Amino acid sequence: MNKKEMVILKAADMIHQYGYNNVGIKQILDETEIPKGSFYYYFKSKEDLGINVVDFYIKETKKLFSMFDKNIDGLRDFFNCYFKKFKEFGCKRGCPIGNLALELADKNENFRLKLLEWNTFLEEEIYNILKNSNLKKEFDAKSLSSFIISNFEGALLKAKLEKSLKPIDEFNYFIFEVLLKQQEV
Repeated sequence: MNKKEMVILKAADMIHQYGYNNVGIKQILDETEIPKGSFYYYFKSKEDLGINVVDFYIKETKKLFSMFDKNIDGLRDFFNCYFKKFKEFGCKRGCPIGNLALELADKNENFRLKLLEWNTFLEEEIYNILKNSNLKKEFDAKSLSSFIISNFEGALLKAKLEKSLKPIDEFNYFIFEVLLKQQEV
C-alpha cells in the first residue's frame, strides 16, 4: 500500500468513526505520521481527500458485491456483511456513505454527486438481481431496488440510534421473508 492509499484508508476510518466535519487534516497527519507537505502532494484539499474516501467506499462496495451470487440469497448475504461489521462496531458508526450523505449532501454538491454514485451503483446491481429473479411481472424492480436501499440505510440509522440489532432483524425479515418472498411467482 502506498502512502496515498494509507492516508485514504486512515481518513476513511476516522471519518466513519467521528464524521467528516469532526476530523481535521492535522489529526489525519498525526495518525499517518506524514508531513503536511506530503498531504498536499497527494490531495488538493480536505474535500479532495473526502472525495477520495467516497471513491474508496465505492470500490470496496463493488468488490464486496462481486463476492456474492447475483440472486436474492446473495443480496441478503451482501447486506449481512454490512450488518456484521455494524455489530462488530457495537452498534456504532452505521453506513459510512449514509453518514456522509446526512452530513454533507445539503452542504457540498461535489460530495452529493460522488455519494450518489455509490447509491446509483447499488441500486443498479439490486435492480439487475430483482429483474432476473422470479418476481411478479407487474412488480416494479427499479422502485423496489430504491426502496431496499432506503430501508437498509434506515435500519442502520435506527439501530445506531437505539443501540439495538432489532432494526436489522426487521430489515432482513420484512425485505427477504415478507416482501421478496411474496413477490416470487
